[in-house]
Amino acid sequence: MFPSSLRGALIVSCQAAPGDPLDDVETLRRIAISVLRGGAGGLRANGVECIAAFRRETGLPIIGILKQYVDGAVVITPDFASAAAISNAGADVVALDCTSERLKAPTTASGDPWPQLILRIHDELKKPVLADVSSFEDALAAQAAGADAVATTLYGFTPETKQFRSVNWQLVEQMASQLSVPVIVEGHITQPDEVKRALDLGAYAVVVGSAITRPESITARFVKTIHY
Repeated sequence: MFPSSLRGALIVSCQAAPGDPLDDVETLRRIAISVLRGGAGGLRANGVECIAAFRRETGLPIIGILKQYVDGAVVITPDFASAAAISNAGADVVALDCTSERLKAPTTASGDPWPQLILRIHDELKKPVLADVSSFEDALAAQAAGADAVATTLYGFTPETKQFRSVNWQLVEQMASQLSVPVIVEGHITQPDEVKRALDLGAYAVVVGSAITRPESITARFVKTIHY
């Protein structure tokens, strides 16, 4: 079951891209502590080391992922081994790519079809699954496969949606009103009033990452106003 304490909460994603000056476990641990002091109701974290470091600092829910390269593309928690690793590190929820695009990808030794992966996580790890999706159709399929919650994380990151860089509020409303599992809004949130809007539309919780935790992108937004 998806953590009830996250209902109406702000979840902060404390991650850094490879090569980012913040891509350091100790640095991200300090960022996590800071956002928790600010009132975050939970964290989203990538990788065993970060999850374990965050777990030592809080009893609040941690949504864990493990980004890997599969067939030349980045995939969120593509196989059972990665799911087990982040579960053992202390993640309360395992998040994974549950898009139709992922199902189209060739099956390799390092990637498992996500419908079967959901079942194994439930049966063997006893952890809830958050399905990262990009469309309403993805969300319906993930719900049917047993996902405990769905998130809009991959809207804007699949071939069909890659041109979009803002929240699809129509999609949020459709998912919140028509799905029976919790809907998490994640991706493209830049302003506090957007968090409230998502919750008002029926979202269970909201995940914010770059707008809180990445000084480079935050600074670039301010600088852009000078030049335009």
